[in-house]
Amino acid sequence: MSRSPVPSRPVSTAAFHGVTLVFFTGCAAWLVRESRELGGRPGMMGLGVAVAAAGLALVALGALVGLLRGGRLLALRSRAEMGTYALVLATMAVLALVGLRLFSSEGRPALATFCLGVAGWLAGVGLHGVPALFLGPSGFIDSLGRRTPFSRLEWFTFQRETGDLPRVRLQAGHGTRLLLAARLASADEDAVRTALVGAGLTSRRR
Repeated sequence: MSRSPVPSRPVSTAAFHGVTLVFFTGCAAWLVRESRELGGRPGMMGLGVAVAAAGLALVALGALVGLLRGGRLLALRSRAEMGTYALVLATMAVLALVGLRLFSSEGRPALATFCLGVAGWLAGVGLHGVPALFLGPSGFIDSLGRRTPFSRLEWFTFQRETGDLPRVRLQAGHGTRLLLAARLASADEDAVRTALVGAGLTSRRR
């Protein structure tokens, strides 16, 4: 008989965002230096990419703070649609090819490192290399630190999927608004249902 999952600190996800924060902060500084050396139009493009790197660093910082403030969380085994995985993999492949080309023939190591770093970041958040959704005492937190508290929700539904892997679709919202949608492993359904019912939400039938 399998043991029930136990809430814990999201150490691996927090570490991922900590590394992401340091990496993209360093990338932003390196890109600024590289853009100054290049000058002209390539330099302006480099500055634009530096802004993007700084933006990703801020996203990582926000996610890190949100997860650490959440305390002990239950990592849910959520999965995206197959089409989403295909799109993420295609984007990663393009970024990796561009990064390798920039390294080998363009003489743009900072930009190349940024492209390869974004590909790695997508592997974490897009391919669910780290848990994408957590259940906390007061609501849900995703891997980017965004919260969906129980207080904003009124109802929820579960719908079982057919296929080789047992999955359930969770939807939750308030009134006519859908505020949360996720594909979860069937093993997570009982824990999530118990938390939602305990928070006073109403189960709806589809």
